[in-house]
This record gives sequence, structure tokens and C-alpha cells, in this order.
Amino acid sequence: MQRIFERGHIRTALRAGLVTLAACFLGTGPLWAHPGKGTPAPALNTLKLLQAPVGARADWASLKGKVVVLEFWATWCSPCVASLPHLNQLVESLDPAKFQFISIDDEEQKDIERFLTKKKMSGWVGVDASGGVFHRYGVESRPTTIVVNGNGKIVAVTDIDSVSAPDLQAVAEGKSVAFKPVMEITEVSVPPTPSAERPLFAVSVSKASPNAKMAIAKHPPTGTDLLGEDADSLVTDVFNVFGGRYVLKDPLPAGRYDVRVNSVDVPQSVIDSVVQQAVLAALHVQIQPKTVTKPAYVLRATDASKKLLSPSGSTHAVKRGYWHGKFLLMNGTMDDLAYVLATGLENPVINETSIDGTYDARFEVAGGGVDSLNVVLKKTMGLELVPGNQEMSITVLEVSTQEKSKPSPSAKTQEVKQ
Repeated sequence: MQRIFERGHIRTALRAGLVTLAACFLGTGPLWAHPGKGTPAPALNTLKLLQAPVGARADWASLKGKVVVLEFWATWCSPCVASLPHLNQLVESLDPAKFQFISIDDEEQKDIERFLTKKKMSGWVGVDASGGVFHRYGVESRPTTIVVNGNGKIVAVTDIDSVSAPDLQAVAEGKSVAFKPVMEITEVSVPPTPSAERPLFAVSVSKASPNAKMAIAKHPPTGTDLLGEDADSLVTDVFNVFGGRYVLKDPLPAGRYDVRVNSVDVPQSVIDSVVQQAVLAALHVQIQPKTVTKPAYVLRATDASKKLLSPSGSTHAVKRGYWHGKFLLMNGTMDDLAYVLATGLENPVINETSIDGTYDARFEVAGGGVDSLNVVLKKTMGLELVPGNQEMSITVLEVSTQEKSKPSPSAKTQEVKQ
């Protein structure tokens, strides 16, 4: 299977449905001022604990000797809810005498309790009514996962999907673990340029430092720059890649890039078009729209559907996506699921389940074939795909022949980004 992008699938979902990169910014300067690695973990004692034993306390004296995983989440956060199966699996596979998971939310307790009646969340749940714990840990975006060792020291700031049971076991044994760092994004201010020196319309794409942090540089009224982005992020930012059924056939060039835009009284549609062309040219990518006819599949329910399917507990807008063999559906209908399956298979999928309501699904399929996908669908949702026929339009993104001839580190280390 090829890779198909969805804008927002690799972005953190924020309150009120803000999913774009720009929506990640809530102020100026560094946004995610998390405690540094090796520093003492800030206090937790203002939390009200749910799903904890009577008399349990969220303080570091009581938790001493345990590896503690703090999961900052919210009921409205689609990626948070999508990660619950992995979180639950971690909790259930590790010794509770040595490991403690605390999922921390700053919403109203009644809203959290209502959510927990619909969705399973293993481990303790901490209600941060004052928002003090979020503030002390510098968490402004969720999901964010912070791992603390048995001595109460910060080990990593990461995301729960990047955390494995062997990694946590290694932390408990005092070993050093290279957790994937959480994406750092900063907003930088750019001094205003005198009117006489402003270009009327200019778009540039240039190589950034390999260690550059992702940033947005706002310079009203002439534009906004995207700085330090990798090629995958650039493509997802400038194209409606999922809605347009874009298929990436080849690994994109490695490295990080800066996109700078200056415009005066230029329509946004023109700016968007020029930026798209500039990014394609800089990345040596070609677009090949085409219509293909492939065997379609029909999505049907089985006798196990009623038992395995449960309504979505998310109040967030629908999110659907496919990335490197991973399928994601949040608060989506069976039509949405059919669309996700179609993008992953690169074959039309028609919904004939007759199932109403919205659901969550998150699973990974090795091998990429419909047979492998069917095994997962039947096991997790009680659904199946059966053959049919239909036409499907797709847009192929291909790296140019010249660029393919160059060795690319990313070709050997393609990882799922979410």
C-alpha cells in the first residue's frame, strides 16, 4: 500500500476542533516549556483521583520507587481517545507494583466521569480542576506523555504511541532510553519591514538547519512563514492531501525546510496555488492526476458487529486518516470508515453495513493486503470486506527521476508520524 496523508492526522487536536498547525499556537515564545530531562517532577497533589484505590495519593513520596507515566489528555481530544487501546494495553501488561499510569484532564469532573462510562481507560485518572498541574508541567497541547522514574525525575516528554512496555521496563531497571521527543513548536516574532522595502509578492522555499525546530513566524500584514518543517509536514500543510486522495509513491527528500511568504493585496487562492507549486518544485515532486479502475470492496456487518462495536465517546469533529499501514477513525460513521479503508487499500470501498451512529477505530495492518485487513476488521469491529467493482480517481505524487537517484536516509527509516 502507498502512503496517503490527512491534514490534521499528524497534528494535535485542540479544543473547538482546531487541527491546523497554526492552531497549535496559544501565545508567543516557547509554547511547551516542559520540565527538563533529569529535573524533579513537579507536584501532583492538587489532583483529584478517579479509578484509584481508597486512600491513594498523587504525591511523589507515595509514588517513590515506581515508574510513573503521566498522560495529559481530554475527552474532546481525538488523538487522545484514539490512543486509548495502546494506553490500556500498556497498563495491563506491566506490574502495578512497579508502574503507575495517571491520565490527567482539566475538564469538569462530571464530563470526565460521563466519558469513562462509555470508554475504558485503565490506570488512575486525575482531575486537574484548577489547571495547576497542566501549568506546572508546561502542557499546552494534548496528548502529551511525561515519563518519570522511580526517583521522581523526568525521563522523557513524548507521546503515548511512542512508549512501549520494554522501554518502561528499561526505565525501571535504571537504563537510559531514547524516547521519541514530543514535537516542539515555537512562535517567533519578526520585526515589521518598512513599507518601502516590502515585496509585493514573494514565495521562497529554502533548506533549514537539520536541527531546526518547527516554528511559525508571523509578520503581518504581509504573511506568515513556516520554518523548520520536514518534507512530509510541508506536503500536508499546503495540500488537501487526504480529501484529494493524494498517493505518495516514493519517500520524500530528507531534511528540513523554510517556506517564506510575503504578499500585499494578493488573493489567498493565488497565494495557496503559488506556495503549492513552490513546494513541489523544491522537493522535486511531480503530480500525476489519473483515474483508475480497480476491484471495489463492499463493507458489511457480521454477527459479531453488535458485540464488538460501541458508540464513540468523543465530542470532537470527525477525524479519519491512513498513514504507513495505520488506519484511524474518530467519531466517524461507517461511510467515513469505508473512506479510510479505501484510501489505505487504494480501492473503492462501499458501505453496506446499515449501521448508524459514530464510532472510533485505530488499527495497524501488516502486509497491506485486503486479507490482512479483513482479519483485523473482523477481530476488532465485526466487519468484513467482500469483492465488488468501481472506478476511483487518485492523484499520484512522484519524486522526480533525478531526485530518486540520490540516496535518501528517509528511504530507510520511514516511520509513522502522528
